[in-house]
Amino acid sequence: MLGIYFAIFISVVLPLSVFIYALYTRRVFPYVLGVLAFVISQVVLRIPLLNYLDTNSISYNMFSVTKPVIYVILLGFSAGIFEEVARFIAMRFVMKRHDWKAGLLFGVGHGGIEAVLFLGLHAVIQLFTQTIFVDGEAYALGATERFFAILLHIGLSIIVLQSVVTKRIRYFVIAVVLHGVIDSFVGLVPMIISGQPATWILEGLLVVMSISVIVYSIQLKRKGVL
Repeated sequence: MLGIYFAIFISVVLPLSVFIYALYTRRVFPYVLGVLAFVISQVVLRIPLLNYLDTNSISYNMFSVTKPVIYVILLGFSAGIFEEVARFIAMRFVMKRHDWKAGLLFGVGHGGIEAVLFLGLHAVIQLFTQTIFVDGEAYALGATERFFAILLHIGLSIIVLQSVVTKRIRYFVIAVVLHGVIDSFVGLVPMIISGQPATWILEGLLVVMSISVIVYSIQLKRKGVL
């Protein structure tokens, strides 16, 4: 049960608390844009497209079977491209304020809605309807992953915002590559290492990358870049 409570706290209470804070400080627009960027790029566009190809394209399915490594890499980078393009468009053409706090709130909105959709809702439903044994450890691990994923989205959002502010496309490319690499590892590592070790390696990679982009983001703030 503790695992479910922890999952709900990280994937529902935390994003909701930041949303309330954004409302209170009248900075809710970047947060909402972050939510929309994820929903449009993934829920509306990328996931339905992949489902369509998986259902209707023989070539697509053959490619995934005959060239699994390339397939996994392309799949990972497709997430990076879809999400970072959505982030860039929202920040460049819709978001008015381009300061560090706006990037922070955008990132929490982006990562927060992902946490709600992929873990939070399931955890809440499980809490109130559970009829079988619940693997609390799995929920706790999922919550930890979502926490660092939110940190990653904050860092990537600020890097993309840096690209918008400085008008240097290389920062946008860096965000796409970082996103694509971490998502590619999700498919690549289990091909090499099976079982629990693969999970811990993936979690370790996520932690390292998340902390790295957050440290970089803080440095940008201290230097007055954003």
